Amino acid sequence: MCDLHAKQAQINTEYNTDIDPVKTYEAKAAPDMEFYAKVRATKSEGTRSHVYDDLLDAHSGNAFFVKAGQVIRFEQRPSLHNGRTQIIDVQMVTPDLTMWADHLNTSAFEGLNQRQFSGVWTQSGNCSKMATLVEDEFPYEKLDEGFNHIFFAAHCNADWLTMLYGDKGNVNSCHENFMHGFLRVPAIAAIEDEQEKRRVVQFHSDRNDINMFQPNKFELQDGNIARCVLAPAPAVDDGVGCEYYAEMDMYVVVSNCPYADQATPFPECEPNPVYVSVYDTGIAPQHQGIGNTDWKGYVWDRIHTKEVSPK
Repeated sequence: MCDLHAKQAQINTEYNTDIDPVKTYEAKAAPDMEFYAKVRATKSEGTRSHVYDDLLDAHSGNAFFVKAGQVIRFEQRPSLHNGRTQIIDVQMVTPDLTMWADHLNTSAFEGLNQRQFSGVWTQSGNCSKMATLVEDEFPYEKLDEGFNHIFFAAHCNADWLTMLYGDKGNVNSCHENFMHGFLRVPAIAAIEDEQEKRRVVQFHSDRNDINMFQPNKFELQDGNIARCVLAPAPAVDDGVGCEYYAEMDMYVVVSNCPYADQATPFPECEPNPVYVSVYDTGIAPQHQGIGNTDWKGYVWDRIHTKEVSPK
């Protein structure tokens, strides 16, 4: 027993970057800056080609198809409306619905916030890079110190809004907007059984998502509990936008957030449209998978060498 206490006393509990698992994940998933510089150059040099434009209307969701090697751009044009910035929530799913943007892998590799060159990763069992943020034109100088405008987290839903506002909260939440958007994905639209369609839509709408144009800061509060603080979005100039480069074919499903710019009490919010464009860079993605899809079988077998009967 004395030897055990002696060994415990020798443990160094100071933070050590070299043995921090998250730092090793971050290093393994680091972007190839030279490659993404070439992707970005297709915009400044005018070598990418326009594919289509669309509009994300207020109180709605939509699904935008983006092929591997293309970029999707979300742009603010406040002067055409009420002068305010519009918050959006973004999810991603492959056309066959087998892979989606995953909070667990993305936050482990990239952190809770996204900045230029941050990646979005699929769920375990695939663990491939789905998209990369290649343009972030948000005016950070307009944000208070410590604030970002993109983070991977939750989205508002009818439970929260009716809890806070009663009948006044009975407008499209982001969750409802996501349901609207996912219903427009062809693989979901093709599901004939209504209950199964509802189940699939609910499953995908329940995933955490990328909140964009939403000032946020993670800080320690009472009891050293980390919480997210949300601030109103400052007014931005027309043409300010963000772009994700698609590492694989996908549908980008987007909610026009009913909180608008979050600068007024919720029942008074008036969301603006967000302008969406897709461009083809002509640059094929690199291989971005770092997972091992073969592990499912042998992990399952190994688990079953242990006791698995119900308790």
